[in-house]
Amino acid sequence: MGLVVAVPSTRSVLLSALRNSGLRRAIAAFFFFNAAEWATWIAILVWAFNRGGATDAGLIALAQLVPAAIVAPFGSVIGDRMPRNRALALGYGLQSLTMMATGIALASAVSPWLIALMSSAAACAITLTRPVHNAALTDLARSPEELTAANSASSLVQGVALFAGPAVSGLLLAIWNPGSVFLVMGVTMAIAAILVVAAPLQRTSLRIHDEHLLRSAAIGFSAIRRDAPAALLVLMVGAQFIVVGLMDIFAVVLAFDILQTGQSGPSALNSALGLGEIAGAAFTVVLVGRRQMAPALVVGVLGVGVPIALVGLEPSLWIALGLFAVCGAGNAFFDVGARTLLQRTVQADLLSRIFGIQEGLMMVGLAIGSVLAPLLVHAFGAQGAFVVAGTFLPTMGLMAWTQIRKLDGRAVLPGPAFLLLRRLPMFAPLPQRTLEQLSALVVDLDVGAGTTVIREGDLGDRFYLIESGDVVVTQRGIQLRELHAGDQFGEIALLRDIPRTATVVTTSRTHLLVLERDDFLGAVTGFAPARAAAESVVSRHLVDEQDHLDGKDNS
Repeated sequence: MGLVVAVPSTRSVLLSALRNSGLRRAIAAFFFFNAAEWATWIAILVWAFNRGGATDAGLIALAQLVPAAIVAPFGSVIGDRMPRNRALALGYGLQSLTMMATGIALASAVSPWLIALMSSAAACAITLTRPVHNAALTDLARSPEELTAANSASSLVQGVALFAGPAVSGLLLAIWNPGSVFLVMGVTMAIAAILVVAAPLQRTSLRIHDEHLLRSAAIGFSAIRRDAPAALLVLMVGAQFIVVGLMDIFAVVLAFDILQTGQSGPSALNSALGLGEIAGAAFTVVLVGRRQMAPALVVGVLGVGVPIALVGLEPSLWIALGLFAVCGAGNAFFDVGARTLLQRTVQADLLSRIFGIQEGLMMVGLAIGSVLAPLLVHAFGAQGAFVVAGTFLPTMGLMAWTQIRKLDGRAVLPGPAFLLLRRLPMFAPLPQRTLEQLSALVVDLDVGAGTTVIREGDLGDRFYLIESGDVVVTQRGIQLRELHAGDQFGEIALLRDIPRTATVVTTSRTHLLVLERDDFLGAVTGFAPARAAAESVVSRHLVDEQDHLDGKDNS
């Protein structure tokens, strides 16, 4: 009888993700983060717009985004230098401090230059979160399916926050002032830091300790430069945020200059965007367990671009709200698809840095969009600017399709070998991405009953895991134990670099999963927790074998 490995359903995966306390904490904190990011962004844009119209709004956006774009690739290194729950807590703590300082500056009516400086510091602190959160999910999730579910849940709470953040911002702006938004959100980020600092990690990915900060960041840049498909996907995310930057300014222009909605108009439009993202994120659960993510990206770019173009054709409040909602749904599909694809294809110990580069490009995209918005409005008029903006992302998606398909094709999706390896104590501590790559190197071997798989005294060249069947282990002709489906053998000679200590013979038709020596040692010895677990297993087996032989000799 073989070892049966059940494939979980989407519903069971989602429930499992919700039962994972680490994921619950991280996703709850991510909700507070997104709400604070959107609320403060709208507050500072409204403050600037009230001072000098769309031009001042674009300038204050630029003042925040350019420094943030520079900080993001370097700040994200913290996610590869320390446990990612602590890195998240550090980022949230810095956001709390800078948001409160900006709130005090706004409430005190100090120099606009000082307000711009403080809000820029808050924007830089914000860039520390998304890269580390995206990488931390791989440390918190217990399976690839749970990781996709966590991505879907992250997109869902992002959508809820995109509704709640602007709504809270609109309420506070209506009854108080922009400074109150920053003060309230600063308190919220303190709560987020408390949530994640104690989040239990399932595994701790490889950490870098000896490189200088600049050298560590440069390694990430070098890796993405060598990987054209991944680089193009990261650039597409940056392009998506050019559109987001355009929309941030367009929403203010649409609300104030076209629809005449008053102070709460931008918040209402952004809240509609958030409601759409909630609905879209709810549907992204269909991506759990799917091999291909490229179709989700197509749905995403069309869902974002087409509604934006249509907004410019019919300047009606209710139609605009509906189209903003569709745009939010498209954004959810693009977000989950792009994030999952990078998590599947990027080396585990570089993941935070690659997401940091992406975060920097997102900030650059927002800055470009903020600068382009008034130029497009001036060149094409408010309605024509929407049409131009709406065609941009679908066009880029069409141009990038071939490379994205290549990235999709090389993504390593774990099969039964992954699920079996993960059950073993020596492999359980490995980062998910590392274990996925290792499972792809497994070779299947079918042998009949009575086959000698390992002979005592031979060179150790392979590690074996029994998927089905039975074997007997002997030493000096004395039977030591029987092994069955789910058991492993062959690790002692590999880890101790000694000849085989026992003979292993099949007693029934047996299906084995085989790892070559270098692949096994590269995975286990290259990661301290896995090596410690493996050494514990080997020591226990050697002691058991010696005790068994001593008992036979005494008898």
